[in-house]
This record gives sequence, C-alpha cells and structure tokens, in this order.
Amino acid sequence: MSVLWNESENIYFAKTKEYFREVTSSYSNGNYRSAVVMLYSVAICDMLFKLQELKDMHNDSIAETILLEIEKSRNLHDNKSKARWEKELVDKIYKDTELLDLVAFTNLNHLYDHRNFSAHPALNENYELISPSKETTIAHIKNILESILVKPPIFIKNITDMLVEDLRGIKDIYLNQEDQLKIYLNNKYFSKMHNTMKEKIFKALWKFCFNLDDDDCKANRDINAVVLGILYETDESIFTKIIKDSPDYFSADKGKGRRKNLVILVSKYPKIYDCLSEDTKFRINDYINNNSDAKYISWFKFEQHLEYLIAERLYDIPPAYIEKMKAHYVDKGMNEEFISYLIRCFGKSDSFDTANSRFTYDIEPVLREMTKTNFKKLFEVLKSNSQIYGRAQHESSKCKIIEAAKETLGDGYAEIEGEI
Repeated sequence: MSVLWNESENIYFAKTKEYFREVTSSYSNGNYRSAVVMLYSVAICDMLFKLQELKDMHNDSIAETILLEIEKSRNLHDNKSKARWEKELVDKIYKDTELLDLVAFTNLNHLYDHRNFSAHPALNENYELISPSKETTIAHIKNILESILVKPPIFIKNITDMLVEDLRGIKDIYLNQEDQLKIYLNNKYFSKMHNTMKEKIFKALWKFCFNLDDDDCKANRDINAVVLGILYETDESIFTKIIKDSPDYFSADKGKGRRKNLVILVSKYPKIYDCLSEDTKFRINDYINNNSDAKYISWFKFEQHLEYLIAERLYDIPPAYIEKMKAHYVDKGMNEEFISYLIRCFGKSDSFDTANSRFTYDIEPVLREMTKTNFKKLFEVLKSNSQIYGRAQHESSKCKIIEAAKETLGDGYAEIEGEI
C-alpha cells in the first residue's frame, strides 16, 4: 500500500495531488463509497487540467475544441444534459486524443458505474446502501493513478510529429551521445507513454527510417534510427512480437542509407533479424555481401563472426564500428577474443599510416583490458612487421604498451618482459 501512496507523489498536477489525498483519506478510514465518488471526480478534474494546459501552453486545437464543447454542455439548463457532460468528456478524450488508451478508458467507465452506485441511493434487498468492497476500491485507485493521474498532458494526436520535430532540433547535440539521448527521451517521452502510443511511434519511425526516402527522412534517418533502437529497448518483448506479427510492414526498401541503418539496428538487437520477412533478410544480406564495412557488425548472420572476418581477411574496421563490436563481444563474454582479433588487425598493417591508425583506434583504447595472452601476442606483432616497428611512432606506442602491461599484469609482467 505504501508503494501506491509513494507513486501518488508522481501525480502531474499539484491540485490533482491535493484532491487525491482526499481519496486516500477516505480509503484509509474505510469510507469506500466516498473514496470511489471522489476518485471519479479527481479523474475528471485531472483530464480537464490537462486539456487546459494543452490549450494554453501548446496551442492544441483539439483540446480547445473539447473544452468549448464540454463548457457548452455544462451550461445547458437541461438537467439530463448537465449530468451527461462528464461522460461526454471521457468519450471525446478517448476518441479525439491519446490521453486515454483502451485500458484506461475501460477502467474509467467501470469506475463511472461504481461512482453512480456509490453517489446515488442504490439499495440492496434490505434497503441498505450498496458499497464497493475494499479490494474493488483499491483496484480503482491503483488503475486511475497509474493510467491517468501520473501521465503528463503533452501527448495528444500529434505526438509523433512532436517527437520527430524535437529530434530534428537536438540531433546535432545527441546523435553521438546515445546514453544522454536515452535519458532525455525516457524522461520526456517514453516513461510517460502507454504501450499503444509507443507502438504507434515505433511503426512511424520504422517507416521514416527504412521505407521513405524524401529529403526530410534522409536528413534525419540516423537520429531516427538511434531513437527507434532506444524505444525498442523500453520493452523488447512487445516490439519483437509486433515485428513478428507483421513482418511485411517491417520491411526495408532499397537504398544504401536505409539498409545500412537497418544492419546497425539488427546488429544491436539480433532478435529483430529473426522476426523479419525472408525478403527483408535477403535485402539485408545482399547489402552485407556487397559492403565490406557491414560485415564487421553482422554477427547476427555469421555464427562464428570473428573467424569469418579472419577468413575473409577483413582487418580494416571502420572506427565508428569498433565500439559497436566491442560492446557486442563484451556482452557475449568474449572480450579477450575480440582484443585478439584487434591485435591481428594491427599485425596485418601494410603501411606506416595504417599501423598508426590501427594502433590509435584498435589497440590503445583496450590496452588496460588485455590479458597476459593478449600482451604476449601484441609483443610478437611489434617485432614481426616492419610497417609497425619501422614507423616514427613505434617507440611512443611501445612505451604505452609496456606501461599498460606493467599496470595491468603487476608481478605477472616479469614473465613476459623478455619477449619485448
């Protein structure tokens, strides 16, 4: 129970929070009829507050229209109409906005029925007032709190447009800072959305990323694809099922940019690849077969991925993909094997410039993650390739390697010191 009351601190409007305390007070005192009556009133007020904020702060025409219609209904002199306005409000909000999903709408209608029983002289066969049970009352409180009261009012029919427009403005700030982007999106959007809304945005972003190719989609494809992945992470099981149930919708048209971003997406979330249609997989595979860069992150296609890269003599990892590869192999518990592959890439350098670049991007960032076996192999590489030991930066690189080996291996460094 305390968890539920703690959740009430997340109620969006201060006035709603104040009203809600009256609900909890009635419940705690065993006044379940009063709690149910007040809870319905709180829900209605909260939705009116949200419509008003949408109108005042976001110039939302839908919210303004609903408020005008409800005000007109409230001011009618017909008592029957007066009693009807609150139900009309709920119906209009559900039909014309996304402030209520189906579950919240159903729960609110169920509460409406219990409110009527509690507020009017509904009697049993012994002329006793009918009262909701303790269990029914707390269920209503929990449902209304979680599905309505804690939700902010920013989400109405244009939520997809609102999000995409926001992404256009922040892409230069967040595109290469995914962790910060994830925090921003979860705080502002995803943590406050119901599943129906998330599904709608997921489908829209997929279309923008992998099917449409107008100038706007091209300009924002990279940030939209990153956000699609972040949204997928919020509930992988739901989105995996959505893709699996509608594989024809989740397709990818021809186009290098579209297929590149899809490869990046499925490399991070391989379950997506398994759910795609055979035609979409064919398009992905065709892109991989004709694009050597894509092969570096195509572990979802090749079971023995590192062995495949070695067999194909693929040693020139694009710098942008190194972190993606590292994250994948760390997650699989294969960091030592991945570092071994990086050392092999370094050893295959065929020019001074290539050796300098591979040391900078491949080797130096992982020096303090190397095992004794890794260091032994690296020392062998330093001595075996003239494009490595003959370059001007060799001594500087060697000093960095020795320093890292001493720091990482401690006393174990003495066992390999003679191999330098």
